[in-house]
Amino acid sequence: MKLKLGVFIPELLRHLFKRPSTVSYPFEKLNLPKDFRGTPVLRPELCIVCKSCVRDCPAFAIEIETLSEEEKKYRMTIHNDRCIHCAQCVESCPTGALYMNDEYEIATDSRRKLKIEYIYTRPKKAAQKHSEK
Repeated sequence: MKLKLGVFIPELLRHLFKRPSTVSYPFEKLNLPKDFRGTPVLRPELCIVCKSCVRDCPAFAIEIETLSEEEKKYRMTIHNDRCIHCAQCVESCPTGALYMNDEYEIATDSRRKLKIEYIYTRPKKAAQKHSEK
């Protein structure tokens, strides 16, 4: 199939003096939209271990396990390789312990590096207040 050069010249001239449509990523950072949903992050001091985030996560990306019942010690694991960044865990959290950051450059060469673990101890006062409700 032969292509005629004359067909491309008008298109070439039309785009010759236009600005590029793309950005020079990664040299220029992108402006994120206001409602951008990045990676889920836990604020352990606010978590009451109600596990509503685990229950409502459609991708099964959040796990909470009890390490010590007497000390109220827990481990939350967020699997960013499974996370679909829907922010359902943030919506489900009654205390606002989870929020979405603005990180979007999380690519890595290993799934293990995408796993985030939080080991935390609930204060005894917070545990008593929650059990009284």
